[in-house]
Amino acid sequence: MTDKPVIATPRRLPGALSGALKAKYDVREPESDVAEDGAFMAIADGAAAIFATAFDEMDARFISALPDSVKFIASIGVGVDHIDLDTAKARGLVVSNTPEVTTACLADTTIGLIIAGCRRFREGLDIAETGEGRGMLTPESWGQRVTGRTLGIVGMGNVGKAVAKRARAFDMNIIYTTPRPSAQIDSEFAARAVAFEELLKTADVISLHCPLKEETRHLIDAAAIEKMKPSVVIINISRGPVIDELALIDALRAKRVFAAGLDVFETEPGPIREELRSLPNAYCLPHIASATFESRAGMAMRVLVNIDAFFETGAPIDQVV
Repeated sequence: MTDKPVIATPRRLPGALSGALKAKYDVREPESDVAEDGAFMAIADGAAAIFATAFDEMDARFISALPDSVKFIASIGVGVDHIDLDTAKARGLVVSNTPEVTTACLADTTIGLIIAGCRRFREGLDIAETGEGRGMLTPESWGQRVTGRTLGIVGMGNVGKAVAKRARAFDMNIIYTTPRPSAQIDSEFAARAVAFEELLKTADVISLHCPLKEETRHLIDAAAIEKMKPSVVIINISRGPVIDELALIDALRAKRVFAAGLDVFETEPGPIREELRSLPNAYCLPHIASATFESRAGMAMRVLVNIDAFFETGAPIDQVV
């Protein structure tokens, strides 16, 4: 028996993180890599908190089945769309995430995808693989200059602002749409708030940094793409379903969209659609925007801070509900 607070996790944790938690808490992990729902409910019985990752789908059915002992879900990562927040709130559960610590790496990845998409790096790398020393010499194979183009940012939260800060170094004209535009944002980033329709029509690069909600699901669909310039480059490191991928695939094939840079996909956690990843103007990364030593260490430290705060005060630092 132990008098330490009990934390349950549906998957085995990395050694360092598991060790840090076990120094203060009674941590229950599954014997296999990932526990089935039924097996996890047995592990969670008597636990006050659950450690969750973005790969742990906690829908209404899952949350409703949790033992009464569970009062807190500590999620590692920024997004919380894998958790049914309405059901959690109705059950009186506290939910936290780990924002801010990944901001720099997410913004860096966005800028990398913008440059790669505009300059057609994927096609250049393919040519270099053949051994050809000088390729893409004809106008139909040329890319676009990044400097001076208009960047449309959808969602001006921490990551959107960090992208705007970096984009200023490229002398990009910044327009944005967000639920709470402000004169301070306009001044700090030399940006201009516009309506979503204007952003679609005006931007040379559209970068998505909005959370996944019902109103943002398939925000970029065939109708939205039809309003864009054919030279547009679309970037998404937010959540896959913000884009209707089938509509995007059609537009990339028809060259109604110049390029797309994606780190998230509608089919996650399943494989990336072959018809998307095979397109030469689609730049697909396997959800690695936060996959740096700095970001992952920061996420681990932040979730530990949230867990400590919950057990000490009843409220984590980064409370979502």
